[in-house]
Amino acid sequence: MKRKKLPIPLILLVPIVLLLIVVVAGVYRFSLTDEEILAKFPSHHVESDEVVNEILGLSTPNPWTLQVPDTSAFSLLTDIDPMKQVASGRYDNGMERGHVYLLYQFKQEQTEKGVLSQVVVPFAVSNQGSGVFYYLGLFDWDKARQRIILVDSAWLGDRVQVSQVDWEQSVIVRFKQHNAAQSMNEDPQDEVSLTCDISKTNQLKCQ
Repeated sequence: MKRKKLPIPLILLVPIVLLLIVVVAGVYRFSLTDEEILAKFPSHHVESDEVVNEILGLSTPNPWTLQVPDTSAFSLLTDIDPMKQVASGRYDNGMERGHVYLLYQFKQEQTEKGVLSQVVVPFAVSNQGSGVFYYLGLFDWDKARQRIILVDSAWLGDRVQVSQVDWEQSVIVRFKQHNAAQSMNEDPQDEVSLTCDISKTNQLKCQ
């Protein structure tokens, strides 16, 4: 008994069915708006770093870190005091341990086409010794990686009192330092200023 032949070979049915499925899926896809498509998938909430968000108003999961000058240690800024406008973090450099304090009340920003590009902020470093060492930090905002990076720093002094930072053509830092007749335990009295220009290679040239 001869087998009855199918009008279309079975091997040809498979690609035809797959093609019909692709066509139907394509029609269905283009009948939906992007909002309707996104609504079908659960959104994954990414926590924004509190310190970066508070200081710069930017939402990123990447924390604010900075390398402690003259060391290979990095400090992760984890705590923030909105009243004093100070962010802080710890660092560990072998036998030396200490804290870093970012005085963001004095921050000055530069933007390019409405997007943050650079920030200058003074910060202080304290360790097991009696000194508290102040610096002016130059930070870059890495838009691609969504993180803030310390690219250079300039020495201000030991236990100085920063009073003002301006940034127009140059960065000008005004602060008080101790004079030769003063004990370091006293409040500094001499008012001084430091003027810094930023080179094309993102280095602070101060005088």
